[in-house]
Amino acid sequence: MPYIWLFTYVAACVVCLVFVSAPLAIVGFGAALVGGLALALGLAGVVLLGRASWARVRTPEQVRRGILLGRVAPAFVRRDRAWPQYFAAQVLLDVRAVAERALAITRRVWTRPLPWARANPVWWPLYVPVVAVQLGVSLGAAAGVLGVALVAAGVTAAAWLVGGAVVRLLRGVDAGWQAVRRSRASCRHCYELAVVPAYRCLGPHPTEDRLAGDDLHRDLRPGLLGVLWRRCGCGWLLPTTVLRAASSRRLEAHCPSCGEALLPGAGVVTDVRMPVFGPASAGKTQLIMSALVGLHQRGEDAGGEVSLPDERDRQRHEMYTRLMRDGGSPAKTDAGGPPVAVTLRLALRSRVVLVHLFDAAGENLVDREQNARLAYLDHARSLIYVLDPFSVRRVRDGYAEGAPDVFAAANPATHDPEDAYNATVQRLQDYGVRTRRRRLAFVVSKADLLGKLSAGPVEPDGVRAWLVDNGLGNLVLAAERDFGEVRFFLVSGRCPGREGGSGPASWILAREWGSLD
Repeated sequence: MPYIWLFTYVAACVVCLVFVSAPLAIVGFGAALVGGLALALGLAGVVLLGRASWARVRTPEQVRRGILLGRVAPAFVRRDRAWPQYFAAQVLLDVRAVAERALAITRRVWTRPLPWARANPVWWPLYVPVVAVQLGVSLGAAAGVLGVALVAAGVTAAAWLVGGAVVRLLRGVDAGWQAVRRSRASCRHCYELAVVPAYRCLGPHPTEDRLAGDDLHRDLRPGLLGVLWRRCGCGWLLPTTVLRAASSRRLEAHCPSCGEALLPGAGVVTDVRMPVFGPASAGKTQLIMSALVGLHQRGEDAGGEVSLPDERDRQRHEMYTRLMRDGGSPAKTDAGGPPVAVTLRLALRSRVVLVHLFDAAGENLVDREQNARLAYLDHARSLIYVLDPFSVRRVRDGYAEGAPDVFAAANPATHDPEDAYNATVQRLQDYGVRTRRRRLAFVVSKADLLGKLSAGPVEPDGVRAWLVDNGLGNLVLAAERDFGEVRFFLVSGRCPGREGGSGPASWILAREWGSLD
């Protein structure tokens, strides 16, 4: 009797397997295979649309902490607090999220029916279609995840190839523009020079972000944080490249060294720095006053747009203009204070330039310990050396007794002109500045007073010969040996025209930017 029941059970199982389970398994496997594939693709879509709360996201805070691969140049300190470019950081996390979610779902597909199968082993033939469905879902999901990974890898590779080329192109355009225009970001506070300014995002940052500097983008060039655009941690979309950032209303240029605000156009427009050096009372400040007023007038006469970038420069220009008109003299530069930087913005047709005139107290320039702090000297392509003719021994010995009033008005410099020159030039060379690649405007000042003695050169072209004739041949030879190009000028700091400070300033401007004629 038991054999009959066993035979009947086996026969029923065979019939169930052949006529029920097998067809269901075939159909179920195919449907499950498609379902598993659809599952993987659906998960990928949910992740890409940002609807997957279970997917990890690479945040700006993680970027700031340095989670991205690649070296950050010391000049940029660390990575900026911004969202990373998708194919640089997020794509791997998304593929991993799809794979982990698909694995979790297929694991449930395998584990859910097990309690029923263990509780009802006699119905095992009916479990065959379930196993087929489980296999189909697993294989379909695996194939889907593999397909998603392959597509992601292909698109990522293409994005890196195209994006890398675009990044190099955009960076090359930036570098080419700066090379042709001679553009740099010049800070008037710490005197440092930067190729890439730091940019402060003007978006809705909380106070703690402002205090911590997390609103500052130190390297806004195309890269891992965006090719054409980048998204700041505050959510604002910001342009990449220095060229586009300079005209953006969402950004404000700052010095990457000290954090102070830079002038509009910094890093994009031509930047001409004119440090003036020489001993105390040589007439440096008077020359700068004459140069600023003269360049302003010449720029307007040439049909250009001339402006003073900030209120401090406007006030100084107004004071200098008034002093030039009234025949007054500016106050002596304070030896205990920082060097004075005055800036003029000139725009002529499509050309724009920021002209910076730097004035430090003569006592600091001739002191080797003090002039070590004058970093602006290192970054100038052209310099102006001012020599007081009344400090020249032969002029003093020959005319001082006969014209005491003129000498009193001249207030001659007491420091030896050759020593004053050597102190600054030696400082430049000690700091690695190749002076042979620089030009020098060699200025003999106080021409108006010198003319009263009939002791100076008759023509500006005779300045060099006059210096040699008056015992300064070694100084002339040293200047011509140290600098790649030297031109001599006879200047009256009380004249705003070519005979004044605008003469040497215009010569430098023509060499570095363009002529105002």
